[in-house]
Order: sequence, then C-alpha cells, then structure tokens
Amino acid sequence: MGSVTAHTVFAKPHDGDPDADIKAPDVQHLGFVVDTGDIRIYISGDPINNFADHETLLAPIRDLKPQVGFLTNHPNEGEFPFFEGSGKIAGALGLQTAIPTHYGCFVQRDYDPQQWAEHLPQGVNPLIIPYNQAVVYQPKNFQ
Repeated sequence: MGSVTAHTVFAKPHDGDPDADIKAPDVQHLGFVVDTGDIRIYISGDPINNFADHETLLAPIRDLKPQVGFLTNHPNEGEFPFFEGSGKIAGALGLQTAIPTHYGCFVQRDYDPQQWAEHLPQGVNPLIIPYNQAVVYQPKNFQ
C-alpha cells in the first residue's frame, strides 16, 4: 500500500460557536484528510451543523485538496449538517466525489442517501456505498 499521511482537521470550531450554543470544550471533534499518494480522502468526523458557514474550518481542508469526501450528515438531526449543508461542504472543498455517512447506522434515525445526493452541486459525483458493503474507487486522474 505504500506510505499514507493523515492530516487532522477540526470538525467544529476550536473555540466553540455561540450562535449554535456550542461552548468550549465541547468542540474537540476532529476529521481527517488521508493522503495515499494517489488520492486524498476527507473524512469529516462529526462536524458542526453549520460547518459550511465556517471558512476557518473549510480552508485547511481545501488547502489539502481532497478528491473524495466521506461526509457525515442527516436530514433533520441538528448535530450534523443537513443535506443542503453537506452539499455546500462538498462544493466548497472542490470534491470530485462525495460519500454520505451515518445512513443505515440507526434504526430510528435512518435516511435515504439518494435524497442526500440531490443536494450535491454540479460537478460533485455521489458515491453511495450499499450498507455493509465495499467498493474499489479509482480517481478520474488515476494513471
């Protein structure tokens, strides 16, 4: 597999977000950008609901130029970005491919990932991995 580099990034503002009633230290949530050499993958962790509104959170991720993003989201659970916000994140980061997470995890709080995909901006391809399955991903520019 070769060498892999993992970069940590914040999933919530380090100092909290008074507008979202989130105070420090309830903000030690991290995400990761994993660089495999061939592809860079963003794993959002458990981001704040209004993540797309925080340029200070987006910029360090965008600077690492991830091509694929695993985006935690939910259609109506306030802790995570809603579908629209998840789409804004994918667009703001310039992702080629976005993958929804947290669907199929909870019996009572499940959602349809196809509905999530409808909120992705043009140019961002959805990749919906069937529950408890795996895929082999090849980036567009892979040689």
